[in-house]
Amino acid sequence: MNRSPAGEPDATDGDGSGAGAALYSYALPLREPLATGRGPLRYRRGLLVRLRDRDGRAGWGDAAPLAGWHGPDLETTAAALAGWLRTAAPCEEPETLAARAGATLREVPCAWAAVAGAASDLAARRRGVSLASFLAAPGGSPAGPVPTAALVEGDSPESVAVSAAAAGAAGHRTLKMKVGTGPLPDDVARVAALRQAAPDAALRLDANGAWGAAAGDALRALARFEPELVEEPVRGLAQLRRLQEGSDVPIAADESLPPLTELHRHLPLGVAAAVLKPSALGDPVAVLRAAAALTETGTGAIIGSFMESAVGVATAAHVAAVAAGPAAGLGTSALLRSDVCEPPAVRGGAVQLPAGPGLGLEPGGGMKLLETFG
Repeated sequence: MNRSPAGEPDATDGDGSGAGAALYSYALPLREPLATGRGPLRYRRGLLVRLRDRDGRAGWGDAAPLAGWHGPDLETTAAALAGWLRTAAPCEEPETLAARAGATLREVPCAWAAVAGAASDLAARRRGVSLASFLAAPGGSPAGPVPTAALVEGDSPESVAVSAAAAGAAGHRTLKMKVGTGPLPDDVARVAALRQAAPDAALRLDANGAWGAAAGDALRALARFEPELVEEPVRGLAQLRRLQEGSDVPIAADESLPPLTELHRHLPLGVAAAVLKPSALGDPVAVLRAAAALTETGTGAIIGSFMESAVGVATAAHVAAVAAGPAAGLGTSALLRSDVCEPPAVRGGAVQLPAGPGLGLEPGGGMKLLETFG
């Protein structure tokens, strides 16, 4: 299936074939506008970094800042990437580039994620192994297909039940639903329909910090449905900790997580789970270290996608295969009407790692070449 916008030329044409780097932009249309606190989101915008060696092998990384997250915006991230890639060209060994990015791009986490992700992809391709195998510790064995949560949609109990039944029929054992966008009684009715339609599924509810002072009441009202966790019932790590201390409902931090460079100062985190999104946080190696540190201190680490392009989703899938934690949150590609290439397939409730070395995919359209380096 061609998931590139009709009429888009192949963005990799005409940018040279030697060693060097390239920076691309993308604007991927959503199938339906997504309601956010900053208005409806109709396009997911981001950047792709390509690092290519003298033998023509290329590694890809995704930078997709999103309003509401810590870190610079898309324009600032693009400028940081362009300036950094100019100094790095012609490209050095991928491991050297990743180390340099870790030393100089940490204040721009999405840029750090893109450069280090592309370097890891290129290094894996040069070794002829998958990105997951490259990222795994020596002697480690990455998991195969990665179980992932399905996003259940619906504004009414009836539509929620239909969506949940479809997700269950597709093999998903973990279901996620957004809450907090309307009155609490409406949320209770929707979650009741979700539990009735999926009595044995693990339920994840995501409030995106919407409940504020009413979060305690919301958790008490929803506790009878035995959610696996509730993401971001309030905003801020300190507030999440206090809420967790007074509630038996497992709470997960997502947007409220500190940057990777500061995470160690906050351990133990004080909540049941943390959602780690590699595209939003930084180097996939650093994300795996954070996942291990969280697990060791009593917080489950869930690897998630950031509603970015197939490149970012594939990177997160390989990271999740190595982390081997709770069911991942990688189903965001289904929200996009087109992509830069075919995203990792989801079958039987699990993301299938693309075959081939590195990420196992090749972007081929739906993006605009901004600049080449080296």
